[in-house]
Amino acid sequence: MITAKAVLFDLDGTLTDHERAMAQALDEWCVELGMPTGQHQRFRDIELKWFHRFERGEISHQDQRIGRTREFTGRTSISDAAATELFADYLAAYEKHWQAYPDAVACVQRALDAGLKVGILTNGRADMQAGKMRAGGVDLPGVELFATVDMGTPKPQPGAYHRACAALGVDPADTVMIGDNWPNDVAGARAAGLRAVYIPRDNLQDPATPPSAAAEAISSLDELTFRLG
Repeated sequence: MITAKAVLFDLDGTLTDHERAMAQALDEWCVELGMPTGQHQRFRDIELKWFHRFERGEISHQDQRIGRTREFTGRTSISDAAATELFADYLAAYEKHWQAYPDAVACVQRALDAGLKVGILTNGRADMQAGKMRAGGVDLPGVELFATVDMGTPKPQPGAYHRACAALGVDPADTVMIGDNWPNDVAGARAAGLRAVYIPRDNLQDPATPPSAAAEAISSLDELTFRLG
């Protein structure tokens, strides 16, 4: 039982199945590029490398897309515009496969029914993340989206959590963050004064996850119930 005034959910890998959508989209993109399919782990490693640079504030969100495209395709000398155009083809395929995990909508609804304020705090662009919410059915009335690309402060920077809490009108200490990424959704949230619940989907854990994390994890959102307090 989670007793709180508000809950913040991560989106990708927590409510929506990013890994599945990514794998299916990547294979379609590779066919278009004339590259071998099945390069899921390589693409994921490149994604994490460049996205972590964005999260640390070293590059923009658009720059990480450009960097990922050049590294994955091996076309390191193409222009920013050409890389952006190539990545748009991947995004078009990715969008076709957006869907929520089977336990996601019911969990969000339980939090709303219990009277908690509910937000989604995600390191993505508002337009894309809102589309994922609609595709997965988690855009329930009362759920607010906080997309850090548009906010200007990504997780795990404290400002991301604090701005979301302020928008919901709650203190960080009265808020629980739920997510699949240990640095962003657990360690960062706790450092900002929130409580946190860790849900490593598909047995995928960030390399920064401490060995003790498994003892603090849940395996399904179905395990969670909520009470306003």
